[in-house]
Amino acid sequence: MTRTTEAFAFTETDRTKSKWVSSVYRDFVNETGRARTTLRGLFYFALQRKASDYPICGGFVGEIRITRPYHENDGEKLAKWASKARTLGFIPADALLEEKSGMGEKEIFLPISDSTPAPRREVWTSKQSLNPLLYPVCKKHNATLISVESGATTVAVDALCQRGNSPAQILCLSDLSAKGAFFARELAAAIKARQTDGCAAIEVRSLGLHPQQILDWKIPMIQAGRGSGPDKESKEERNAFKRYLQSFGLDGKGMAEIDALEVYYPGGIAAFLDEMLSRDRRCPPEVL
Repeated sequence: MTRTTEAFAFTETDRTKSKWVSSVYRDFVNETGRARTTLRGLFYFALQRKASDYPICGGFVGEIRITRPYHENDGEKLAKWASKARTLGFIPADALLEEKSGMGEKEIFLPISDSTPAPRREVWTSKQSLNPLLYPVCKKHNATLISVESGATTVAVDALCQRGNSPAQILCLSDLSAKGAFFARELAAAIKARQTDGCAAIEVRSLGLHPQQILDWKIPMIQAGRGSGPDKESKEERNAFKRYLQSFGLDGKGMAEIDALEVYYPGGIAAFLDEMLSRDRRCPPEVL
């Protein structure tokens, strides 16, 4: 089926929702000057728009019965309408970066030489959709980018412990959620358990998201889902996360994604990482 034929296969509702995605994307480009973001980055951008233009379609040939402000519950369908918007040619094919399951660990290595300042640095993230945005920044600062799916596995930790003989600093980026909030702490524990005598020192620090960043940058907390499969959090994780948030006066039932920095940090997540890596090589730790 050709693209032209595919376009005629869509309903008016498909076209209406896809045009709305296109409108939000254009607003994002106009306001930020950036032509690429993650799908969840666009979600957070749509969530903070003031326009009451999200179409609620009726059952007859895509008739629009009402428009209203975008709501976080609408986010479940954003991937669907964004995919249709790409197919219909309403947005560029590579405009929105989506998370794909089943990717495992992905390591993007940069050369480490004798001239590499110590400690060598690695940026670890639990979201592979961020790689195209983070990689140019890591390259600029001669840091290695590592993305892992569903937390740091034994394979990833073993590879880290065997990589290089110089001290290393691991800088973590993860969601503020029951599964992501303690990513750095869990990675540090896993490294400690796998290290042997004579291994180079490895320090683990968290760059975000932290509760204080939520407060400082007024990032909205959305309703936390329960996840599924390997991403499903345990009761203990949920309770620990609630206690963590409540100590900052935040709703223990909420969460925020690292993608929100695309909207709430000037220049987006790439600018955030650039700022962190441009500071003194010992980035300030997050105390958990």
